[in-house]
Amino acid sequence: MNPERKEILNLISLPGRMNAAEAAWRLGFEPDHIPILVSAGQLKPLGNPPPGAVKFFLTAEIEQKKGDARWMNKATELIRLKVKDKNERAAKNRHHKRVNAGGQPPRNGNNGRHE
Repeated sequence: MNPERKEILNLISLPGRMNAAEAAWRLGFEPDHIPILVSAGQLKPLGNPPPGAVKFFLTAEIEQKKGDARWMNKATELIRLKVKDKNERAAKNRHHKRVNAGGQPPRNGNNGRHE
């Protein structure tokens, strides 16, 4: 386990706010899932940070959401769908690059030959 994560998870008294990585660890998500949850309106950063700025989250809200089964189910499903969509788009892009590079995808198991 990441030592920084272990330290955050084991604090007796948590700070009033957390950055995205800390919030992700407390919620059980990956740090790259936090922007997805923010853009979907499932998490609200403190203040009004501009795009690309470090975002902080109210610890009390993170702790409340951590214990909310309904919210966790919704957030987990949202992440699953976003990751699935991203993977499907990446696979489609790989396919298009291969075809545009002159390769033809195999058809009907006959390696593209028509008999």
